[in-house]
Amino acid sequence: MLRLYLITPPEGDPTDAVRAALEVLPRGSAGVQLRQQLPARELLERARAIREICTNFAAPFLVNDRADVALAAGADGVHLPARGLKPKDARALGLQAVGESVHSAEEAARSEADFVVFAPVFDTPGKTAQGVEKLAEACRATRLPVFALGGVDASNAARCIDAGARGVACIRSVLGAKDPAAAAIALWKAIVLAVVLGAGAARADDSRYQDFPVGSRATALGGAFVALSDDPSGLYYNPAGICDARKLNVNVSASLYGFERQSRGAITIDRGTFSIAGLNELNVIPGEAGLLKGVGALDDRGTPFAYGFDVTVPQFRSYGVDATDPFIVHDRVIDRTFTVAAGGGMRFNDKLNVGFAVHYVLRLYETSEDALSKTGPSSEPTVGAYHASASFENGNVVGVVGAKYHYSEEWVFGTSLGLPGVPLHSGGSVSVQDVISDPTAPAGSRSQANLYNTTDVNSRTFVPALLRVGAAHIKPHRWTISGQITGHLGTSYDRFSVDPSIEQRLRVQDHVEREAVIDVNFGGEYLLNPEYSLAAGFFTSRSGAPEFRLAPDGTLLPGSSREPRVSLYGATATLGLIGQHSISRLGMSVAYGTGDDAVPNDPTGIIDPGGFRPAEVKQLFLYFFLASTFRY
Repeated sequence: MLRLYLITPPEGDPTDAVRAALEVLPRGSAGVQLRQQLPARELLERARAIREICTNFAAPFLVNDRADVALAAGADGVHLPARGLKPKDARALGLQAVGESVHSAEEAARSEADFVVFAPVFDTPGKTAQGVEKLAEACRATRLPVFALGGVDASNAARCIDAGARGVACIRSVLGAKDPAAAAIALWKAIVLAVVLGAGAARADDSRYQDFPVGSRATALGGAFVALSDDPSGLYYNPAGICDARKLNVNVSASLYGFERQSRGAITIDRGTFSIAGLNELNVIPGEAGLLKGVGALDDRGTPFAYGFDVTVPQFRSYGVDATDPFIVHDRVIDRTFTVAAGGGMRFNDKLNVGFAVHYVLRLYETSEDALSKTGPSSEPTVGAYHASASFENGNVVGVVGAKYHYSEEWVFGTSLGLPGVPLHSGGSVSVQDVISDPTAPAGSRSQANLYNTTDVNSRTFVPALLRVGAAHIKPHRWTISGQITGHLGTSYDRFSVDPSIEQRLRVQDHVEREAVIDVNFGGEYLLNPEYSLAAGFFTSRSGAPEFRLAPDGTLLPGSSREPRVSLYGATATLGLIGQHSISRLGMSVAYGTGDDAVPNDPTGIIDPGGFRPAEVKQLFLYFFLASTFRY
């Protein structure tokens, strides 16, 4: 796979530099263009010398502009200037490969060559840079491979690859360098790192607010609990309800087994079909554990005062991408949120309860990317091993105030307001490592390693304000029906702070935009007899991600949100076992949704490493849970 296009300097004999560079590069990874203004006879002699070197290293060889010299020298093709011979005329002469120089997206779109070279991307002597954005426009305008030229070296090659370029072209940075072999190795490593480590779609999902209900009775009712909130999970939904519990109330819930299935179907590209799907088993999550203590005389409703503590796992996300050809790539992401709450509730009068809780919200995010490449002959292959990992953690403090109104024995209303989160702490680390071993390289340069490690990473998860409003209709000792509407305000924040080049390798979008969202919860519980009950619930988890901003060719524009636009619709079913001092619930929760996600144009990053495009996504959450509430 051609990634590097070496162009000879305008002066001097470049044959030794070409040989030195090709000796250290994987076979077939680089091509050479002879671009010098010389008399025809001298140019032909130089072309034949370079062609012989290129043949030995399986490197395509092209001659700039002079189709006649290319034919006479036995070159693979000709490279045409922007106003040179037409590609079809060059092919008519018998030349197999035709490249063409372009300087705009329009020229790239019109080209009929086999590949194009866009220039200048960065500043070069006598020429002003067009920039990476113009390069990206050219890449989106054509399906042809695009090589970036003009001031490209090891320090900025990754930016060209991320913009959509197939590879990079260079004059001074390799064949014009004092040590062409060392320069070629450095540039090749920068290209391969950008390609392989940019292959995964690693990202944190900030598009939804809750993928499944949490709690014991709350889960049985599909999360419609704000009007009841009479067990420890009330601290999560509405702290005003906790004083309607018994004097001592202990709540524990955990999943017995569960999984998440995320499928983006199959994506077919030049070398084959890649399935983008991930299956994740959920162990003892989602879960919740809490304790309430009533204070004062116990009556039919509960106690005048109550306080408690609660721990929940309101969000758990995971992703995975695997590819085996032409590179082996494994990409994994785990994104979790934990909430610890403490609060109290009291009776304001005979009908109204009020409450307040403080939540500590901890988010933990981890991503890892591993890749292995083998090029060259099987007897002495060039092996590249790559590893990148990142972890971010941040904590917010969130206040929740609530009210519960007992309209009658059969009707209860509740509401709670979650205040915007206050950042408390943040931290993180990033590690990028690559090792390349080439047994054919000169002694002393057969193994090359790069290490990047930092633990000075700031991150943020902004928790927006929310409002829950609900009602419950209760037939004592027979059934309960509960409904709830939850509104989440929109938010905008920068997720973390790392060096831009490292951010591009991790492919985690920094800036997050979420629009306001309204979710619905509804559930009912029926008492079969004094020992058994049945419950069912329905809930939504709608995406707050904004619309994708698309280019004319259907790919995402730079700066567009890449958050998945998948809204979930779920249900719960529960069997309750009632004892003298406890209620145990065995049930199942399932949620399913379809929508669009932003996926790399090429999941391996090999055929088309740059850019994203929308793809249909199907997500399924399923888990079985056991929850017990102990009341004394």
